Amino acid sequence: MIMKKQFRKLAAISAAISMAALTMSGCGGASNGGGTTSALEPAQTKLALEAGQETTQSVEGDIAVTYPLNAGEKLTFGMPLAKEWSDRYDSWTDLPIGKAIQEETGIELEMVHVENNTAMNLLFASGELPDIVLFNFQSNYSGGESKAIEDGIIFPMDAEFLQKNAPDYWAVLNSDEDIMKGSTNQKNQVFGFTFIMGDDRCKTGYGLTVRDDWCEELGLDVTEIDTAQEFHDMLASFKNELGVAVPFTITAENLTELLDYGVITSPFGLVTRDIYQVDGKVHVGYAEQEYKDVLQYLNQLYSEGLLDPNFSTTDKETVTANMLSGTSGASSGALGGGIGTWLQTNKDVDDYSLAGIHNLVKNDGEKSLYGFYKTDVIGKTAVITTSCKNKELAAQFLNYGYTDPGHMTYVFGIEGESYDMESGEPVYTDYIMNNPDGLTVKKAMSEYTLSWDNGPFVQDIKQKEQTGGMPEQLEAWKIWEDTTVDEYFLPKIIIAQDNLSEYSNLKSDITTYVKEMTIKFIRGTEPIENYDKYLENLKAMGVDRLLEIVQKATDEYYTR
Repeated sequence: MIMKKQFRKLAAISAAISMAALTMSGCGGASNGGGTTSALEPAQTKLALEAGQETTQSVEGDIAVTYPLNAGEKLTFGMPLAKEWSDRYDSWTDLPIGKAIQEETGIELEMVHVENNTAMNLLFASGELPDIVLFNFQSNYSGGESKAIEDGIIFPMDAEFLQKNAPDYWAVLNSDEDIMKGSTNQKNQVFGFTFIMGDDRCKTGYGLTVRDDWCEELGLDVTEIDTAQEFHDMLASFKNELGVAVPFTITAENLTELLDYGVITSPFGLVTRDIYQVDGKVHVGYAEQEYKDVLQYLNQLYSEGLLDPNFSTTDKETVTANMLSGTSGASSGALGGGIGTWLQTNKDVDDYSLAGIHNLVKNDGEKSLYGFYKTDVIGKTAVITTSCKNKELAAQFLNYGYTDPGHMTYVFGIEGESYDMESGEPVYTDYIMNNPDGLTVKKAMSEYTLSWDNGPFVQDIKQKEQTGGMPEQLEAWKIWEDTTVDEYFLPKIIIAQDNLSEYSNLKSDITTYVKEMTIKFIRGTEPIENYDKYLENLKAMGVDRLLEIVQKATDEYYTR
């Protein structure tokens, strides 16, 4: 199990944070000569509650940010609609969380909602940008935040700007070098207000989930199912002895997760299908010979009717319906969104039970080579766009998430409604955990918090411990953590700007090809005998050059 790294709520730091001086270039400016070093001391922050106002104070320069800001100004805020709440509300500012953030910060927000990630990219292309955008650039914008800076979308921030306008966030960045590196590009520009995991246990929590009541009926010990053969045999028993129509139900996205998180790759000597490192040297699983064996295994499941025949087109709603109705007995998902949601939904159904099973391994009792594990900085970043006319105000607004009051609102919501204080600790109310309107925990949380998803704040382990607190979830969490992922995991590297366009094109083309060929090999429409030809095509497409660029960025990360 990965060692737990406890993270303090840094908005309350009042002692100096020791760290090497950070070299920061000006926002978009060129460095002089070979580069000048500015020895800037990390900001120290102090939270004071005076006259009903929440004051964050940077010791350096006597800089203070006081909430509510009372600026009398409005900021435009762009984000994709979330299905967790958009069926009941028109805008994020209609939610209790949206109303609370406006009241506590003193800033009126005008929301610019788009339907999905594609629509957000179209908004970027239009040039008509909101002041702030909350978006997962890493996953949904080719080249990530660094490319968005290059494209003139994101306003990059330097040390002086953050110390003056976001001292609490600046303190968080300086608390840990991986957090700083994950939030800056190679020019040491901070690209936005990032979502920070805060505790190592927040970084885990995804794996295989099965109907353990069915396993018990079949005389199978679910705790002993950990090899590829045992998983196959369990699925075959579901189908042949219980008459289960679709033993293993997943979406194409689930398949990507199972392969890229290494949940099913270890039995075949493959760490992950994705990019990983061994002692600093970068590798990519989809270009290795061992991936062929993984594909053959999945083709076997498909050919025998054990894997959903529609896995490449099935949506999440169908997977949920399959797992709730008895159509399927195995799937994959996160601690809250998968096993947690299904257990809560079917809590009144007799003889319905779920359990997480170990990531697949070659031999009984082994740790899996890889597993689901997040970097310190992940997901959506709240960025200030180049169109924002009052960038200082936008930064002060976003800084609020890293203060103690902001942390409580973003993670737990509104006291007396979404949480109560018990023995000095925040505890979610029944509105969240046992919603009277039948909302899932995730949907109820979406009304009051951003911690169900991510945003500009530090996540809290208490959130995950409570929302993932059913015995079945806690046991699954423990099982899914039994990996050696920390030996292979690649940190959040930043591709150099002079390589960004080439990297983005290579990654886009190769990823599309790999996903297409993966589905074809599994379905058998592409004979596995053509695997060597597939590897040749990858080389012709430039996979070696892609790895060279990633290796350069990895080397830079470890020496920056």
